Amino acid sequence: MPAMPFTTPSPASEPDHRWDIQALRGLAVAGVLLQHAAPGLLPGGYLGVDLFFVISGFLITGLVLRAQRERRFSLAQFYARRARRLLPAAYVVLAATLLASPWWLGSVEQADLARQHWGALGFASNMVLWQQSGYFDVAAELKPLLHFWSLSLEEQYYLLLPALLLAAGTGRRGLVLLVALTLASLLLGLGLQRHDASAAFYLLPSRAWELGLGSLGAFAHAGGWRAGRAWRVPAALLLVALPMAPLPAWGGMGHPGANALLVGLATLALLLSEGRPQALRALVPLARLGDLSYSLYLVHWPLIAFVNNAWVGPPDAPGLAHARLLAAALALPLAWLLWRGVEQTTRRWPLPRTARAWGAVLAMTALLALLPLAWSADPAAQAADARRPNHGFAASCDQWERWADRSECRDAGQPGWAVWGDSYAMHLVPGLAVAAPGLLQMTESSCGPLLGVAPWRAEAQPGASFTRDWARQCERFNRSVLDALSAPGAPRVVLVSSLLAQYLGPPGGQLLRLEGPAEQEVPQDRIEDALVAAAGRLAQALRAQGQRLVWVSPPPKGGFDAGACLERRQHGLLTLGAPADCRIVRAEIPPLQQRVTALLKRFEHEAGVPVLWLDAALCDAQACRTADADGLALYRDAGHLSVEGSRRLLPQIASRQAIAALAR
Repeated sequence: MPAMPFTTPSPASEPDHRWDIQALRGLAVAGVLLQHAAPGLLPGGYLGVDLFFVISGFLITGLVLRAQRERRFSLAQFYARRARRLLPAAYVVLAATLLASPWWLGSVEQADLARQHWGALGFASNMVLWQQSGYFDVAAELKPLLHFWSLSLEEQYYLLLPALLLAAGTGRRGLVLLVALTLASLLLGLGLQRHDASAAFYLLPSRAWELGLGSLGAFAHAGGWRAGRAWRVPAALLLVALPMAPLPAWGGMGHPGANALLVGLATLALLLSEGRPQALRALVPLARLGDLSYSLYLVHWPLIAFVNNAWVGPPDAPGLAHARLLAAALALPLAWLLWRGVEQTTRRWPLPRTARAWGAVLAMTALLALLPLAWSADPAAQAADARRPNHGFAASCDQWERWADRSECRDAGQPGWAVWGDSYAMHLVPGLAVAAPGLLQMTESSCGPLLGVAPWRAEAQPGASFTRDWARQCERFNRSVLDALSAPGAPRVVLVSSLLAQYLGPPGGQLLRLEGPAEQEVPQDRIEDALVAAAGRLAQALRAQGQRLVWVSPPPKGGFDAGACLERRQHGLLTLGAPADCRIVRAEIPPLQQRVTALLKRFEHEAGVPVLWLDAALCDAQACRTADADGLALYRDAGHLSVEGSRRLLPQIASRQAIAALAR
């Protein structure tokens, strides 16, 4: 999101010298900063990125159009200017983030950062982040280079746009082609929302329409078309109001959707309705902030992400909000230093034209690319990392749609035991394979082993978990598991497990009943009754096939990330928001976890489902341990057992004899 120097509007009205554009940049970066620092204060601040896209498309396309029409455009010079403009400040932030990361990030986040870094250097950060959006991947708020996705997307657009305009021309044919591509991108984005919201958010084909709107505005501006003054006030009010109260999704549409389109059109109206300089004096503070917009955008997120990593306590605690605000406040002077010392200095550098100059750029890029290797842990240490994902036997055993019998998801040719459920069944597998070998894994993330019901969220993004489509496939998966267990030679004892909280919250669960001729939403006050009935159906169905079952409870949860807490304490990293010993105090177990415990007791007493309680091996009357006496971490995150923790814990309570005695 390049920021031009702050100057008075020129008589020629060149768009890169307009105060109002600088003020729009200031408004955009202020929205992003506030949304990241205090999400509840400005829930739609992320729309500042959409505003940036339109401004960027308007400015850069305008420069290309003028240069091409004056027959002085050079692709090499265009890319050289982009490199001089963007790379120095970006490289400083990338290097500083990497250098600071060992003092702020855990091992999992550190390894993840290296991939983000390489993606940012190759202007492919958006594609890397799209691929890192799975169930077991690092949460977005912990990624210090997350914000480079938008810069990568912009540069991908500008890699293609000049060549397109050179081929099609800057006249009617070029305009028609740009209109067609912008419209196609918009329709693709809206269509992709319903199938893969993450791809629709991150990838150029589904986001190019926002930059395309700005490009179309540049064509209109170059042709002398201006919007009337009547557009200014409503467009400005819309840009101010939308981030404060973003519209709900329309027809299940996520972001970018209706909000982004309205922001884009309002921005375009303001770009094409230039105000007089004397009327813009009140915008000087915003315009000054707009000067810093590129540096502030680069600097602010690593600071906030470092705070997010240090905070392992409840995400809604006031302490986290205060720490984020402090980080945002620190970003302002740091951004000014970056703008003054790097942006303004390198702006005066000659463009890299010679092979030697480009060699220096490539050498610096190569040096930065090698920098993450200095922090890489040795493979043996990574393999023993307590926080690595616990998929059970293998990552491929986290299946989808219909269960398939895969050789890597069993440890015997004729298994006598089956493990069925979501990730809270997966994390039992390493320990059960030690305690009761002869195991078959039948699991899917977030999909509990209950028949006829599935969790869903009305606000779930298309393509993600908990949509109606996902709920239906979860039911199909469970039916396929039940069918497989009815086959001759199938395991006779089935251990089932689930977090169960996904059916109950937050803040209140939404349950879809998938039995009968039509789907039904279960009323809030009947959800737990419906789950007890579903557990009873599960037990009845398995027993009708000659099988016995045991439900294994999830480990206690304390409202903080026990795995991160243990690792950060062990390595001396700043750890905020969690007990000093990372133990779970029974009196502080969150209400949602207490509801899960109460629900499992109803499974025992009302549905006839025997429960194996992990609390028995972890807790005394006051607290629950998250590590063993020798320091071995039993948890990998807030609730899942680590691989070694599972191997250590399960044999204590889940021997063959204990399971056989409990199962019925």
